[in-house]
Amino acid sequence: MADFLMIMSSFGTEVGIFLACALGLPVPEEITLLSAGILVSIKQLQLTSAIISGLAGILMSDTLLYFLGRHFGPRIFRLSFLRSSLTESRVKYAESLIRRNGFLVCFIGRFLPGLRVILFTTTGVFGIKPQVFLVVDALTAVISVSFWIFIGNWMGSNFVDVTQHAPEIKGALFSIVLATFVIKVIRYMKPLLR
Repeated sequence: MADFLMIMSSFGTEVGIFLACALGLPVPEEITLLSAGILVSIKQLQLTSAIISGLAGILMSDTLLYFLGRHFGPRIFRLSFLRSSLTESRVKYAESLIRRNGFLVCFIGRFLPGLRVILFTTTGVFGIKPQVFLVVDALTAVISVSFWIFIGNWMGSNFVDVTQHAPEIKGALFSIVLATFVIKVIRYMKPLLR
């Protein structure tokens, strides 16, 4: 009975975090999945329950965003947390991109932290079929959840080894952040140079 309560408690917590993230809590889902993997490695959580609750939480939150966009349509862009980042030109660009490559946008959106909320909402607004969105989102969620939980599990199991490689990991993370910053600056400067 205690095991069942522990599983349901961790399931509810993980699903709740993902739903809160969909509604604006600024916690990347990768951190939650890594944490679940670490809990698996120290035997505080079962692997199957971590994966199932991760999938359930992600699919529920993504579906919520999609159907909010589908229900409210372009009016959703007037929300304050979207208005600042979605200018009229960006919305038009996103619309053309989604209409041409909806499947690809749904697929790539899963792997873009920080843009998921906007991408999944706009796919609903611009009429990606629900079946397409749900199938693509489910497939990519399986990849993402499995990857991050297994990485967390590996990190938890090999903590001493990971800490020995901390300088290399720090360098790789710094390189990713720097590359992201440079890409953002180039994208920002590109319209100004025309």
